[in-house]
Amino acid sequence: MRVLIMHADDPKTQKSVEVLQESLAKENVRVDLVSPASAGTAPVSTAPYGLVCIVCGYKGWWKPQIPVEMDNLIKRATRLEGKRGCAFILPGLFGSTKALRVLMSHMEKQGVIVEDFGALSGRQEIMAIVKRLKRLM
Repeated sequence: MRVLIMHADDPKTQKSVEVLQESLAKENVRVDLVSPASAGTAPVSTAPYGLVCIVCGYKGWWKPQIPVEMDNLIKRATRLEGKRGCAFILPGLFGSTKALRVLMSHMEKQGVIVEDFGALSGRQEIMAIVKRLKRLM
């Protein structure tokens, strides 16, 4: 199965995504990465992927918001209707749950069926997420 991971460009997110990619590759899953910088302004086709994961941070704790470039990347992705998806955020001090809800609502507006979600806090958490993703496939 092929997995597409759309992620933000900040270093902390990229480090977590690399660990997630390595862990999935050990499970014989083909993983492709797309970030706002690598995608440019072209549409991103999700047709060949069985699972689409979105990983990003957030700003604000009372009313958290995902980065504008991630929102634009989600809107530029094509063929998301009915696609299985996962939403992951990098936890902050406050508002992680609200930020996760915001990210999931952005995904659901595009037609993604969010089947898994959580916070990528450390290597152990990422390993548990990989096990859950393996069961989704």
